Amino acid sequence: MTQDGDLPRYQQIFLLLREKILTRQVPGGARIASEAELSKEFGVSRITSRRALSELEKAGLVTRERGRGTRVRENVISTHAQARSPGSVPMTSRIIGQSRIIGQSQIHLLGFSRQIAGTHVVQALALETGDDVYVIERVRSSKGDPFCHLVTYVPIEIGRTFSPAALESRMLIDLIQATGRSIGTAEQTVSATIADEVLAGHLDVHRGAPVLHVARTVFDTDGVPVEYFEASFRPDKFRLSMSLERGGTDENIDQTAAGGIG
Repeated sequence: MTQDGDLPRYQQIFLLLREKILTRQVPGGARIASEAELSKEFGVSRITSRRALSELEKAGLVTRERGRGTRVRENVISTHAQARSPGSVPMTSRIIGQSRIIGQSQIHLLGFSRQIAGTHVVQALALETGDDVYVIERVRSSKGDPFCHLVTYVPIEIGRTFSPAALESRMLIDLIQATGRSIGTAEQTVSATIADEVLAGHLDVHRGAPVLHVARTVFDTDGVPVEYFEASFRPDKFRLSMSLERGGTDENIDQTAAGGIG
Protein backbone atom coordinates (compact mmCIF):
# COMPACT_ATOMS: atom_id res chain seq x y z
CA MET A 1 0.00 0.00 0.00
CA THR A 2 1.51 3.30 -1.05
CA GLN A 3 0.89 7.00 -0.97
CA ASP A 4 0.62 7.45 -4.74
CA GLY A 5 -2.89 6.15 -5.35
CA ASP A 6 -5.81 8.36 -6.30
CA LEU A 7 -7.94 7.11 -3.40
CA PRO A 8 -7.56 7.72 0.35
CA ARG A 9 -5.62 4.98 2.13
CA TYR A 10 -8.61 3.70 4.11
CA GLN A 11 -10.60 3.34 0.90
CA GLN A 12 -7.79 1.45 -0.80
CA ILE A 13 -7.74 -1.05 2.09
CA PHE A 14 -11.54 -1.27 2.02
CA LEU A 15 -11.59 -2.06 -1.70
CA LEU A 16 -8.91 -4.73 -1.40
CA LEU A 17 -10.70 -6.44 1.50
CA ARG A 18 -14.09 -6.14 -0.21
CA GLU A 19 -12.71 -7.84 -3.31
CA LYS A 20 -11.40 -10.77 -1.26
CA ILE A 21 -14.81 -11.15 0.38
CA LEU A 22 -16.87 -10.90 -2.83
CA THR A 23 -14.65 -13.40 -4.64
CA ARG A 24 -14.83 -15.77 -1.65
CA GLN A 25 -11.10 -15.67 -0.99
CA VAL A 26 -12.27 -14.89 2.55
CA PRO A 27 -15.35 -17.09 3.13
CA GLY A 28 -18.40 -16.36 5.25
CA GLY A 29 -17.69 -16.57 8.96
CA ALA A 30 -13.95 -16.09 8.52
CA ARG A 31 -12.08 -13.57 10.63
CA ILE A 32 -10.76 -10.36 9.08
CA ALA A 33 -7.43 -8.97 10.23
CA SER A 34 -7.62 -6.65 13.24
CA GLU A 35 -6.92 -2.92 13.22
CA ALA A 36 -3.42 -3.57 14.54
CA GLU A 37 -2.75 -6.29 11.95
CA LEU A 38 -3.98 -4.12 9.08
CA SER A 39 -1.89 -1.20 10.31
CA LYS A 40 1.22 -3.37 10.26
CA GLU A 41 0.40 -4.99 6.90
CA PHE A 42 -0.31 -1.75 5.02
CA GLY A 43 1.87 0.65 7.00
CA VAL A 44 -1.00 2.90 8.08
CA SER A 45 -2.32 4.27 11.37
CA ARG A 46 -4.87 2.49 13.55
CA ILE A 47 -7.37 5.24 12.70
CA THR A 48 -7.02 4.46 8.98
CA SER A 49 -7.44 0.72 9.59
CA ARG A 50 -10.46 1.33 11.82
CA ARG A 51 -12.15 3.42 9.14
CA ALA A 52 -11.54 0.73 6.49
CA LEU A 53 -13.19 -1.87 8.71
CA SER A 54 -16.06 0.50 9.43
CA GLU A 55 -16.65 0.90 5.69
CA LEU A 56 -16.85 -2.89 5.34
CA GLU A 57 -19.42 -2.96 8.12
CA LYS A 58 -21.47 -0.16 6.51
CA ALA A 59 -21.43 -2.11 3.25
CA GLY A 60 -22.99 -5.08 5.04
CA LEU A 61 -20.01 -7.34 4.40
CA VAL A 62 -18.79 -7.92 7.96
CA THR A 63 -19.91 -7.89 11.57
CA ARG A 64 -17.81 -6.41 14.36
CA GLU A 65 -18.14 -7.60 17.94
CA ARG A 66 -16.02 -6.79 20.96
CA GLY A 67 -13.99 -9.82 21.93
CA ARG A 68 -14.69 -11.67 18.67
CA GLY A 69 -13.19 -9.25 16.20
CA THR A 70 -14.40 -8.64 12.65
CA ARG A 71 -15.90 -11.53 10.70
CA VAL A 72 -17.33 -11.90 7.21
CA ARG A 73 -21.11 -12.23 7.10
CA GLU A 74 -22.50 -15.60 6.06
CA ASN A 75 -23.94 -15.82 2.51
CA VAL A 76 -22.58 -12.39 1.66
CA ILE A 77 -22.11 -13.34 -2.01
CA SER A 78 -25.79 -14.07 -2.54
CA THR A 79 -27.06 -11.07 -0.58
CA HIS A 80 -24.64 -8.28 -1.46
CA ALA A 81 -25.70 -6.13 -4.42
CA GLN A 82 -23.28 -6.43 -7.31
CA ALA A 83 -23.23 -6.73 -11.09
CA ARG A 84 -23.96 -10.37 -11.77
CA SER A 85 -25.00 -12.22 -14.87
CA PRO A 86 -28.13 -14.38 -14.57
CA GLY A 87 -27.34 -17.87 -13.29
CA SER A 88 -28.61 -19.63 -16.40
CA VAL A 89 -27.33 -17.39 -19.18
CA PRO A 90 -26.32 -19.53 -22.21
CA MET A 91 -22.66 -18.72 -22.73
CA THR A 92 -21.51 -20.72 -25.75
CA SER A 93 -22.13 -18.16 -28.50
CA ARG A 94 -21.10 -15.24 -26.30
CA ILE A 95 -17.82 -16.81 -25.21
CA ILE A 96 -17.01 -17.90 -28.74
CA GLY A 97 -17.84 -14.38 -29.92
CA GLN A 98 -15.43 -13.00 -27.37
CA SER A 99 -12.81 -15.43 -28.66
CA ARG A 100 -12.92 -13.79 -32.05
CA ILE A 101 -12.31 -10.37 -30.46
CA ILE A 102 -9.57 -11.77 -28.24
CA GLY A 103 -7.81 -13.19 -31.28
CA GLN A 104 -6.57 -9.66 -32.01
CA SER A 105 -4.68 -9.48 -28.69
CA GLN A 106 -1.38 -10.99 -27.58
CA ILE A 107 -0.96 -13.44 -24.69
CA HIS A 108 1.99 -13.53 -22.31
CA LEU A 109 2.06 -16.63 -20.10
CA LEU A 110 3.34 -15.78 -16.61
CA GLY A 111 2.79 -19.16 -14.98
CA PHE A 112 1.33 -22.64 -15.46
CA SER A 113 1.48 -24.99 -12.50
CA ARG A 114 -0.33 -27.61 -10.46
CA GLN A 115 -1.33 -26.39 -6.99
CA ILE A 116 -3.64 -27.23 -4.10
CA ALA A 117 -6.93 -25.36 -4.61
CA GLY A 118 -7.70 -22.55 -2.20
CA THR A 119 -11.05 -22.41 -0.40
CA HIS A 120 -12.72 -20.07 -2.90
CA VAL A 121 -11.51 -22.19 -5.84
CA VAL A 122 -12.78 -25.38 -4.17
CA GLN A 123 -16.21 -23.74 -3.87
CA ALA A 124 -16.22 -22.36 -7.42
CA LEU A 125 -15.20 -25.64 -9.07
CA ALA A 126 -17.14 -27.93 -6.70
CA LEU A 127 -13.98 -29.74 -5.59
CA GLU A 128 -12.99 -31.48 -2.37
CA THR A 129 -10.71 -29.79 0.15
CA GLY A 130 -7.13 -30.70 -0.68
CA ASP A 131 -7.79 -31.28 -4.39
CA ASP A 132 -5.27 -29.97 -6.91
CA VAL A 133 -6.00 -27.67 -9.82
CA TYR A 134 -3.97 -26.22 -12.66
CA VAL A 135 -3.35 -22.49 -12.27
CA ILE A 136 -2.73 -20.40 -15.37
CA GLU A 137 -1.57 -16.79 -15.06
CA ARG A 138 -1.51 -14.60 -18.16
CA VAL A 139 -1.44 -11.00 -19.32
CA ARG A 140 -3.24 -9.88 -22.47
CA SER A 141 -2.00 -6.93 -24.50
CA SER A 142 -3.07 -4.99 -27.55
CA LYS A 143 -0.40 -3.37 -29.71
CA GLY A 144 2.05 -3.80 -26.85
CA ASP A 145 -0.21 -2.22 -24.21
CA PRO A 146 -1.33 -4.61 -21.41
CA PHE A 147 -5.03 -4.38 -20.61
CA CYS A 148 -5.91 -7.57 -18.72
CA HIS A 149 -4.36 -9.81 -16.08
CA LEU A 150 -5.98 -13.23 -15.67
CA VAL A 151 -5.55 -16.03 -13.16
CA THR A 152 -7.47 -19.13 -14.29
CA TYR A 153 -8.13 -22.36 -12.41
CA VAL A 154 -9.15 -25.60 -14.14
CA PRO A 155 -9.71 -29.14 -12.84
CA ILE A 156 -6.78 -31.55 -13.14
CA GLU A 157 -8.39 -33.71 -15.83
CA ILE A 158 -8.72 -30.65 -18.07
CA GLY A 159 -5.49 -28.82 -17.26
CA ARG A 160 -3.28 -31.87 -17.82
CA THR A 161 -4.11 -31.67 -21.54
CA PHE A 162 -2.73 -28.13 -21.86
CA SER A 163 0.79 -27.09 -22.84
CA PRO A 164 2.55 -23.74 -22.32
CA ALA A 165 2.78 -23.27 -26.09
CA ALA A 166 -0.96 -23.81 -26.53
CA LEU A 167 -1.75 -21.40 -23.68
CA GLU A 168 0.15 -18.63 -25.47
CA SER A 169 -1.40 -19.26 -28.87
CA ARG A 170 -4.98 -20.47 -28.36
CA MET A 171 -8.06 -19.36 -26.47
CA LEU A 172 -8.54 -21.26 -23.22
CA ILE A 173 -12.19 -21.87 -24.04
CA ASP A 174 -11.08 -23.62 -27.24
CA LEU A 175 -8.64 -25.80 -25.30
CA ILE A 176 -11.38 -26.80 -22.85
CA GLN A 177 -13.75 -27.73 -25.67
CA ALA A 178 -10.95 -29.76 -27.29
CA THR A 179 -11.15 -32.09 -24.28
CA GLY A 180 -14.70 -32.98 -25.30
CA ARG A 181 -16.50 -30.66 -22.86
CA SER A 182 -19.30 -28.53 -24.33
CA ILE A 183 -19.68 -25.08 -22.76
CA GLY A 184 -23.11 -24.46 -21.24
CA THR A 185 -23.58 -21.54 -18.82
CA ALA A 186 -21.54 -19.22 -16.63
CA GLU A 187 -21.91 -17.17 -13.47
CA GLN A 188 -19.91 -14.02 -12.96
CA THR A 189 -19.49 -11.06 -10.67
CA VAL A 190 -18.15 -7.66 -11.67
CA SER A 191 -16.76 -5.21 -9.16
CA ALA A 192 -14.27 -2.39 -8.74
CA THR A 193 -10.99 -2.63 -6.87
CA ILE A 194 -7.50 -1.11 -7.01
CA ALA A 195 -4.14 -2.32 -8.26
CA ASP A 196 -1.59 -3.49 -5.71
CA GLU A 197 2.12 -3.29 -6.51
CA VAL A 198 2.24 -6.61 -8.40
CA LEU A 199 -0.91 -6.03 -10.45
CA ALA A 200 0.17 -2.47 -11.24
CA GLY A 201 3.35 -3.87 -12.76
CA HIS A 202 1.44 -6.33 -14.94
CA LEU A 203 -1.01 -3.70 -16.23
CA ASP A 204 1.48 -0.82 -16.47
CA VAL A 205 -0.52 1.43 -14.13
CA HIS A 206 0.39 3.12 -10.87
CA ARG A 207 -0.22 1.43 -7.54
CA GLY A 208 -3.66 2.31 -6.23
CA ALA A 209 -5.09 2.81 -9.72
CA PRO A 210 -8.72 1.68 -10.14
CA VAL A 211 -9.27 -1.58 -12.01
CA LEU A 212 -12.32 -3.58 -13.08
CA HIS A 213 -12.45 -7.04 -11.54
CA VAL A 214 -14.37 -9.93 -13.14
CA ALA A 215 -14.74 -13.34 -11.51
CA ARG A 216 -16.40 -16.04 -13.62
CA THR A 217 -17.22 -19.73 -13.23
CA VAL A 218 -17.92 -21.56 -16.50
CA PHE A 219 -20.01 -24.76 -16.59
CA ASP A 220 -20.37 -27.43 -19.24
CA THR A 221 -23.75 -28.50 -20.60
CA ASP A 222 -24.06 -31.03 -17.75
CA GLY A 223 -23.72 -28.24 -15.18
CA VAL A 224 -20.18 -29.28 -14.13
CA PRO A 225 -17.71 -26.42 -13.50
CA VAL A 226 -14.84 -26.50 -16.00
CA GLU A 227 -13.14 -23.16 -15.36
CA TYR A 228 -12.92 -20.41 -12.77
CA PHE A 229 -11.00 -17.22 -13.42
CA GLU A 230 -10.37 -13.82 -11.94
CA ALA A 231 -9.52 -11.06 -14.38
CA SER A 232 -8.38 -7.50 -13.70
CA PHE A 233 -8.86 -4.93 -16.45
CA ARG A 234 -7.62 -1.41 -17.04
CA PRO A 235 -10.85 0.63 -17.28
CA ASP A 236 -9.31 2.87 -19.93
CA LYS A 237 -8.78 -0.17 -22.16
CA PHE A 238 -11.90 -2.25 -21.48
CA ARG A 239 -15.66 -1.75 -21.39
CA LEU A 240 -18.30 -4.21 -20.17
CA SER A 241 -21.91 -3.45 -21.05
CA MET A 242 -25.03 -5.57 -20.67
CA SER A 243 -28.38 -5.40 -22.42
CA LEU A 244 -31.15 -6.93 -20.32
CA GLU A 245 -34.66 -7.75 -21.49
CA ARG A 246 -37.63 -7.91 -19.14
CA GLY A 247 -38.57 -11.52 -18.55
CA GLY A 248 -35.61 -12.78 -20.55
CA THR A 249 -32.05 -13.83 -19.88
CA ASP A 250 -30.31 -12.29 -22.86
CA GLU A 251 -27.03 -10.62 -22.12
CA ASN A 252 -24.80 -8.86 -24.61
CA ILE A 253 -21.19 -8.21 -23.71
CA ASP A 254 -19.48 -5.35 -25.53
CA GLN A 255 -15.76 -4.72 -25.41
CA THR A 256 -13.45 -2.08 -26.78
CA ALA A 257 -11.18 -3.22 -29.61
CA ALA A 258 -8.61 -4.20 -27.00
CA GLY A 259 -11.03 -5.90 -24.66
CA GLY A 260 -12.34 -9.37 -23.98
CA ILE A 261 -11.97 -12.32 -21.67
CA GLY A 262 -10.44 -15.74 -22.17
